[in-house]
Amino acid sequence: MKVTNTSVTDKEMTEVLYQAGLNEKQIKTFPSNCYAEKVRILRNARHSLLDSIHKQQTLLDKLDYVLWCTEHQESEGEV
Repeated sequence: MKVTNTSVTDKEMTEVLYQAGLNEKQIKTFPSNCYAEKVRILRNARHSLLDSIHKQQTLLDKLDYVLWCTEHQESEGEV
């Protein structure tokens, strides 16, 4: 896939930063940060989001296991 548009509007940037969990002060100062600081902030937000996803996946796996055990107890006549 070839990327042809590498610009993000201020509105899009603000929305993504907000959804990623940055506070208002971080969002307001983001445009004035140097390149390295922007990358650091974005990488930290990405790491935090990915960690959250992994925790949710672990919980989902545990819930699926409990569901599987519950369904098999029912099918065996054990309630």
